[in-house]
Amino acid sequence: MNTRNVLLSALTLLTIVFASLTVYEYNQIGNLSAQLQSRTQTRQCIRTGQGYAFYVRVVADGKNTSISGAKVNAISYTTCASGDTEWGSPITTMTPDNGTVALPVSAIGGYNIIIGYQGASYPVGDVFIAPVRITIATVSIPSGNVTIAHSTPPSP
Repeated sequence: MNTRNVLLSALTLLTIVFASLTVYEYNQIGNLSAQLQSRTQTRQCIRTGQGYAFYVRVVADGKNTSISGAKVNAISYTTCASGDTEWGSPITTMTPDNGTVALPVSAIGGYNIIIGYQGASYPVGDVFIAPVRITIATVSIPSGNVTIAHSTPPSP
């Protein structure tokens, strides 16, 4: 083989290698694009009835007196007909003197809640917001006992 044939063979081999790499990269970009599209598809979950009001109340065990300064960490959720769950944005607020905070109830299914107080965490878990009802989640500290009550709103 002369030098010209060696150079031609090397050039052909390099062309094949670069073409293979280009096809591989193109396929990887296509795969990534498909993954991103599948993750960013939006689902519309429509709730049949909106809650009237939702309150989280923090009280002392035994005395049932209000506890102010408890940290309420909540994230809203809606369970779709498909079985998927749509999560909202986290909400963090502190209980005032009356120990009760109101959380928004627009078109959601409920909240997952954790209460923080004096270095301890009290997981409330998922609280369903009943349609056209007042829902109150009461957390007793330090036992962590939780009661959920649904009541009829006042007549207009």
